[in-house]
Amino acid sequence: MRLGGLQRTTLSDFPGRVACAVFTAGCNLRCPYCHNPELIEADSKHAGASTLSADEFFALLDDREAVLDGVVITGGEPTLHRDLPRFVSRIADRGFDVKLDTNGTRPAVLRETLDTGAVEYVAMDLKTTPDRYDELGAEAGDAVERSVELIRASGIDHEFRTTFDPGVVAPRDFETLDELVGDSLLVVQSVGTEDVLCPDRVRETPVDPLAAIGDAVGEPLPEIEHRE
Repeated sequence: MRLGGLQRTTLSDFPGRVACAVFTAGCNLRCPYCHNPELIEADSKHAGASTLSADEFFALLDDREAVLDGVVITGGEPTLHRDLPRFVSRIADRGFDVKLDTNGTRPAVLRETLDTGAVEYVAMDLKTTPDRYDELGAEAGDAVERSVELIRASGIDHEFRTTFDPGVVAPRDFETLDELVGDSLLVVQSVGTEDVLCPDRVRETPVDPLAAIGDAVGEPLPEIEHRE
């Protein structure tokens, strides 16, 4: 694993757990609102991100086992790393719950990782409708749909999340996303505009995002909730 940084404690990223968050380096998408642009390049040293060896990470877990309940693996995009399944198993073997954040563009690695039985929670980012992923630098629509199906069928606690940048996902697109996730939770997140990859391209989330979505599709979508 190529690790790009660590948040020693988070109370908000893993429901019900006191966790740390470890960031993997490298991402195959180029979302204009990306708030970790230093992690996009796989070579974290080249990208200017903090580097962290696996040995240092596991030593920290050993030191904080009395404090932490879980570990959030985020990025970047963790599934770009073929050794992700072994990495999550090593964490779980130490007694920590694991939450995985993913963009869903690598369903084969995602399946292998979930099949370890070491992941307790998955949060998948749906950036936009499957037919628009080329706008973010990847022909990944089919892969995203497979990942959604895989997560929904896994029996693992999960959520889907969409950052509401109207330049990337239009209000009416949420009807398609809502149909895609079925009865799973879809969280609408407000976009950040500072310290992002392409600040000149980011468009702010509507003041009342759920109302904007409801107006566009003609009805409220009850499975969607807003999170700042």
